[in-house]
Amino acid sequence: MNASVDIRIKKDGLGAVTARTAAWSEAAAPAPKLPDYLVDVYTWAYVAPKMVELLDREIVVATILWCQQNKLMRAARDELEPGSRVLQPAAVYGKLVSHLAAKIGPEGEYHVSDIQQVQIDHVNRKIGTLPQARTEISDARTTGDGLYDTVCCYFLMHEVPEDYKRDIANNLARHVKPGGKLMFVDYHEPAVLHPMRPIIWLVFNWLEPFAKVLWRRELKEYVDDASEFEWRKETFFGGLYQKVVGVRRG
Repeated sequence: MNASVDIRIKKDGLGAVTARTAAWSEAAAPAPKLPDYLVDVYTWAYVAPKMVELLDREIVVATILWCQQNKLMRAARDELEPGSRVLQPAAVYGKLVSHLAAKIGPEGEYHVSDIQQVQIDHVNRKIGTLPQARTEISDARTTGDGLYDTVCCYFLMHEVPEDYKRDIANNLARHVKPGGKLMFVDYHEPAVLHPMRPIIWLVFNWLEPFAKVLWRRELKEYVDDASEFEWRKETFFGGLYQKVVGVRRG
């Protein structure tokens, strides 16, 4: 796998990868099997290489998030400190990865993982040559290397089945150091009279079968040791989106 990754990166014109990225690739386990739900529900959005290139455009991200992408990105960015160690357990379309990497700076470490090679290749094309960037193919239920100042779970939880939600949340919580943050940015139940509520309901029924549960469950409920964190929550755009941050005690 290491050789194929290196060849692909060179063909994409990235030049040499960073020492930390290369070292991680050498230590990485074989890529996990793609979950059935990902193949069955999201091939069109995340698995097909041509669709990855097509959908990762600012106008597409703005349309999907009702032009709230910059506000949500800033909300996540505000939780990070320069020089910190950050884990992001899924690749994200749009400018998020480059903006978070810039906030962390070259003295920090930005560890982005995803279960798919196509997504990791795509992230590497955006930030793979930055000294703080570190990428890995891994399952969000097992990803992480040691403890982090911040774990940023950005629009992942609404896309996974219920058992995955709990497994992911607990794995990520285990990688938060004392005083560190576990952050979720995701969908939330909009206000009853929100004009987008019927549209979002239809979109969830059609394209996002695992999302609507977040209308009735708090994200912190998926963390078994939630009492070890101090939680705060902020909603955006009439309640349609949320940022939930847990700061580990001690």
